[in-house]
Amino acid sequence: MKVQVGDKVRFLNETGGGIVARIDGNIVFVEDEDGFEVPAPICEIVIIEKVPEKNDSGNRDVIGKETSENKNELVSEKEIKQNELEDEGHDDFNPRIYLGFINIGKTLDENAKLELYLINDCNYYCIYLVSELCDNSYRYAYFQGIIQPNSKLLLNDFLVRKLDVNWEIQLLLFKKGKPYPALSPVSVPIKLKANRFLKSNSFLNNDFFYQPALLIPIIKNQLEQKMDLLSKSDLNNILIGKETKQKNKNSSKNYSNSGLLEIDLHIHELIDNWDNLSNVEILQIQMDKFYTVMDLNSGNRGRKIVFIHGVGNGTLRSEISKQLNKKYKGNYYQDASFKEYGYGATMVIIK
Repeated sequence: MKVQVGDKVRFLNETGGGIVARIDGNIVFVEDEDGFEVPAPICEIVIIEKVPEKNDSGNRDVIGKETSENKNELVSEKEIKQNELEDEGHDDFNPRIYLGFINIGKTLDENAKLELYLINDCNYYCIYLVSELCDNSYRYAYFQGIIQPNSKLLLNDFLVRKLDVNWEIQLLLFKKGKPYPALSPVSVPIKLKANRFLKSNSFLNNDFFYQPALLIPIIKNQLEQKMDLLSKSDLNNILIGKETKQKNKNSSKNYSNSGLLEIDLHIHELIDNWDNLSNVEILQIQMDKFYTVMDLNSGNRGRKIVFIHGVGNGTLRSEISKQLNKKYKGNYYQDASFKEYGYGATMVIIK
């Protein structure tokens, strides 16, 4: 049953209620008996008494008639604004969209409040729908709208204890007034557990916020897609094979027989003691090594460098790719030889 202004409601998980004063997207503002407006998500509202329906046929909406909620926008004309929003360093064939959570409180416990953002790190406009997957195969829509290229949008805030959720994210990407690669609509299930947000090392430094954030990729890159296809036993075989090969190699040599410059970014190859370092500090040390090697070889055209980053959770590999697309975007890179490195290395060719 649709909530409307004037309905008498109560809160689902808390005491109290009142009359719906206004509705802003998925947030309902309920005026209590003292005259104060209390905001609450629409999914946490229970209707007690509906506002009387108007019987005047002149006020009824007619199917097919344009209303304030229906809008047809002409996007075939070239839009200057889109050109201003585009980033030349982005690969239009591999767009990146994330959910981002940041902690807006001073503590991190089950009552901590997190802000949820949709992050559009690509040159496309993005129509989005975030819905909850219900037990009966139905869906409950939470957020919907459109986000501009290379921008982020605050969707809502949540208490950590309420983030045991099962969502589905649906995306449709397009450009205005110009051709673009044919991209299929995206529909991705996202299952979240509250305890994931209680680990401080889940929140990492990033390119989108001034503070650590937990980022969840909605559109995965080619490496992440390949990893999803691997079974657990396949992954273990790759890791075991890689570890055996590394033990047999002479770690003091940077050059292989083919003349490649190999840089092992595993933390145990960079420093002697890392037991007391956080994930953020380890990532910073690894990226500092990456920056140093890239800067030292910036003038060596044709130089091939293999950065061995391992598989892990993909954070280091993703950060390297991001910097190659931005800071070192003039160079070519690809996954290194699967036979030699599995899915754990990236090869860069200096241009």
